[in-house]
Parts: sequence; C-alpha cells; structure tokens
Amino acid sequence: MTEKDDRTTGQTTLTRRRIVQALGATGLTAGLAGCGGQQAVQTTTESSGNGGESTQTETATTTPVSVDSETKRKIQELAYITNQTLPVLPLQEKLAQSFQTTDDWNVPSKDSQKTQLYWPTEWLPRSGDWTQADGADDSRLTFAQWAVPKDSQYNPWNGKNFAEARRLLFDRFMRFNLAEQSHEPYVIQEWGLEDDTLTLSVREGQTWHNGDDLTATDVANQIKLDLYNGGSLGQFIAPEDQSMISERVVATDETTVEITLAKVANEEIILAYLQPKYLVAHEGTYGEYVTKLDEAESEDARSKALAELTSLTVPEPVGNGPFQFENADTQRTLLTQYEDHPDAGQINYPEAEYLYMPSNQKRWNALINEQTDGSATLFMPNNKLNQLPDSVQVSLIPRHWGLGLVFNFEKEPVNDVRVRKAIAHVVNRESVALNSGAGTNSKIACTYPSGLTGEFNGQIEGAWLEEVADEFETYGRGSAQTDKAASLLQDAGYEKQNGTWKKDGEALTIPIKGPAGFSDWVAGAQTVVSQLQQFGIEAEAVMKDTSTYWGKDYTNADFVVGLQGWANYNQSYPYFHYKWIFGSWDAKNAWNLPEEFESPILHDQVRESQSVVPADLVTDLSTTTE
Repeated sequence: MTEKDDRTTGQTTLTRRRIVQALGATGLTAGLAGCGGQQAVQTTTESSGNGGESTQTETATTTPVSVDSETKRKIQELAYITNQTLPVLPLQEKLAQSFQTTDDWNVPSKDSQKTQLYWPTEWLPRSGDWTQADGADDSRLTFAQWAVPKDSQYNPWNGKNFAEARRLLFDRFMRFNLAEQSHEPYVIQEWGLEDDTLTLSVREGQTWHNGDDLTATDVANQIKLDLYNGGSLGQFIAPEDQSMISERVVATDETTVEITLAKVANEEIILAYLQPKYLVAHEGTYGEYVTKLDEAESEDARSKALAELTSLTVPEPVGNGPFQFENADTQRTLLTQYEDHPDAGQINYPEAEYLYMPSNQKRWNALINEQTDGSATLFMPNNKLNQLPDSVQVSLIPRHWGLGLVFNFEKEPVNDVRVRKAIAHVVNRESVALNSGAGTNSKIACTYPSGLTGEFNGQIEGAWLEEVADEFETYGRGSAQTDKAASLLQDAGYEKQNGTWKKDGEALTIPIKGPAGFSDWVAGAQTVVSQLQQFGIEAEAVMKDTSTYWGKDYTNADFVVGLQGWANYNQSYPYFHYKWIFGSWDAKNAWNLPEEFESPILHDQVRESQSVVPADLVTDLSTTTE
C-alpha cells in the first residue's frame, strides 16, 4: 500500500532497556540505527555502586530534530490533535526484514548502517557493497518478482506489473540515508531551493542503455509526466492549472532543471517527494507523450493524452541503471550488466535475474533452499526464520509505518470520540505488536498514539515531543486501562449488563475488517478483538479476501473499523503522516473524516480555538521554511 487522549498516571517512557527487550540482542543495532529520523546511540556510563565497584549503565541519546521552533510547535499541535481525537489508532511501528546471502557474496553485516536504505538489493550493488566472493560458484545475482515476467512491463504510469527488475534497470533521483536522515546525490548531483525556484543539477556522462545521453530533459520529462498523472508535487508546482506545468518545469541546459514553485515550500518536503523517483522517461519512449501533454489546449485534450500514456505497455525497456534488460519468459527476467553505467566498476558479476515467485511462501522457501540471493523486503515469521541457513542474514529496516485501526466516521458507534478512546484504553498495544510480529522482533508498540513515527529509537519522546510528552495520553501502551474505558463508555450512555456493554438494550458491537492475506495484520486484529471481548465489547475479526477488502470493503467505506497503515509509507518527516491522516483520499473517502475537529489546545501560538481544521495546519506546515 501503499503511518490519543486523557492523561495517564504512572505512564512509562520508552527507555533504551525496553527497546533492547523488544528487539532482542541480535536485532538491536539494525533495529535502532537511523529509525524515526535520527540514530539512537548506545553509550555507557560508569558509576560507583555497591562496595565502590564500577558498574555500567545503559543510556540513550537521540540527536535533536533539526527544525525551527515554529515548525516544531506546529508538528506538536498536529500530534496533540491526533492524540486527543483519534482519527486513527496507531498500534505499532514496523521494521521491515531485508535478506542478503553471504555464501557466494560479500555484503555488509546485518547491523551495518550500509543496509539502512530503501532497499539494500538495489543500492548495495551500486555502491560496491554487494560483490561476488572470491571462489564463488554463483556469478548471477538472483532475486524474486511478483508478476509473471513475460507479462511484466516498465511504464510506471500504467500502474500494472511494474516489476521488481526496475530496481536495477533504472536509477533513482537520489539516495536517502536512513541512518543520517539525509538526501545523497545520485542521478541528481546537486540541488538548491531559493525562494520559489528549485534548481537540480543532473549527473554528467551517464547514458541510457541504447547509448543516448541522459540529460536534464529526461529528468524534466519524468517530473512532468508525474505531475500530469496527479503526482503529489503538483500541489506545489501547478495546484490549480496543469497547463502551467510545461513552463514551470524546464531543462535550461543539458544538465540543469529549474522548477518554479507556485508558493514558497519546505525544502525537506520537496526533496522527499523527488528522492524516490526512478528515472524512466527516456525521450525515445515517452517524449511524444510529454509533447502532447505540454501542448494540450484543453482539459479534454490533456485527458486523452494522459489516457494514451497510462495505457502504454513497455515490456522491453530502455533503462539507465547498472543492468540492462535481456529477456523475459514465464519464469524469469534476465538482466545483463551495462558496462557504461557510472557504477559498473563496482559490480563484478555479469548478470542478475528475477524469478517468478508470486507468494510469500515461495519466497520463504527460495531463501531457505538458497535459490535466491536476497529479498528487498519480505515478512518471514519466526518458524521460517529458524529454517534459514547460516548464510542468510536478516537486516531490520525502519518503515515509519505500521498497523493501525481506522474508523469510519459515518458509522456508529465509532463516530463518538468517547468510544474510540475507550477502545484505545482497552487495547494492549504491546501484546498486539508481539503477536503480530510472530517472534521476529520486527514490530514495536506505539507509546503515544499521535501520528508521529520513530518508536524504535525514542525519536518521538526525545525529539518531536521534547518538553511536551507529559501532555499526551498513552492510553496504556502495555496494559488495558479498563477503568478509564468504562468511565468513557458510561459517559457515552452505555452500561455493563451481564458482562456486556449495552446502550438502549443494544450491545456495543465492534466488527473489525481487514485483508486475510496480511497474516501479521490478521494476528494483530485477532489480539485486539480478544482484548475487547474480555472487556465486554462484542468485537469480531472479519477478514476478507485481500483483493475484495481493498477493492470493495475499504474503498467503498463498507466497514466500522478497518485495518490500514496509519502513517505515510516510507516517509519519516511528520508532514507526510499528517497529510495522510487528515488530507488523503483514504481519510476523505474511506474513513469519512470530518474537516473540523474539537480538540484541546497545546500551543496557543499555533491556534486559539478548540475547533480546528487539521488539514489547514498541515498546509501551513508545508510552507514553513526552515
């Protein structure tokens, strides 16, 4: 897919020791490095204890977030509104498992900061950190793909079967270092934002796989096609009129792109939208579509041109990455090294392949049986992890995202904030994370349901909510606060009769729908249901066929409580999470969130009224310059 209330007495903080317990010793470094925005660093201090003996005490340090005080207050205010109104209930954050084999390959250790990238399988080969070992039998790097190779295509605007081989076929604009939370140059070597002008400098000397020079025009075309197709940057470049795109995104020479913004914007947000883009827009393949869209004289003409673009299939792409397309059949996509790529000298094997494996089970078995050399990301339960050979290592990579409960605000009883709060007080999120993680140490419970991510390194408490964390409700991270829940339900008109909460003779019923194919989510939902049932709420888990849930139940808002990721996938900066929670299609159409909420005030410098439109604060945050 495609990332909060009263006060608790005796609430605990997210200590380093508790993180250690949650992750286990083997997962410590990988779990903590760079998660949530900054790296948590373990230090030791010596103190004189019993009999003057020297003892060591674990402490945690968290690098402060680099935002100005105004921006921080706005982020804290949005966190507080989320915490006090619970538009969603964040349950846990996720560490993704990424796999690398070490028998025939030299790769960094699983705890290395070099693995803290989205994703090791595409960045480590480019940086020379995934190489063939001396004397190795295997000279072909092997991964898996979901779609049938011969049915795969490489037009990202088509949206169908954009297969995993893209990771080595195309280069991204930039690299994002999770450990340092910094953007690093790649296709785009330099960038700068001054007032309303963003300037991008493109790497010189790179070519497409057919020998064409890679130029600023290609980068400009990529950005244009994304904008015409409704890309998120449009809100900053052409929010009202797409006819302005052609004059606001311009290649001024062979290596420079200038983008004129419609309004002053936060550079961190602009770069976060640009960084993950694959450069696919080869002039010979997509140039005619750019021309049609640029020259469209009406909305109808533009829609027609866009329809042609989105229906185009590209089974044999012209790429620009370190490997080029060779062929594809029903079982395999074969790539061969492109010797003119700038990073070709870092790679000492001639081929890479992607094997058709359309299920988690097939991928688990392929790693267990050493048929594949790794996986970008894959959830593997503990019973399968225990079957892996010693040559397969598992890196844990922060996702800034995780399982949450989303509420349909047009459905009773969850349209009542008191009911949502009662649910939050009953649910023991530590148990949910434990059961959902299935022994993998890849999930950790959210301490403050606030829309902020960074649970794995204390970034929320130690940085984003610095000096105000005590104002936030935890709702009982690792315990059921049944007295508080009961008080809220009684205030909402419910009473407990024969062990069941009822109102006007009707039992309080909470059905929770979700996708049956997401096994970790199912385990989490079943844990929530059990806890609610023990409290006297008639809850049930209604797990639907995965495609039916996403395609019908969820999109048609046919649920009372649903399962969904509660934060913006892959992003760490809080703006993206609040944009998701308060301004996404999902929030408006699936969750049916109201525009206005009633919430206590945290910072009177940010707002004066308890009536607040959170989406307006999100917009303000996007234009706050640091």
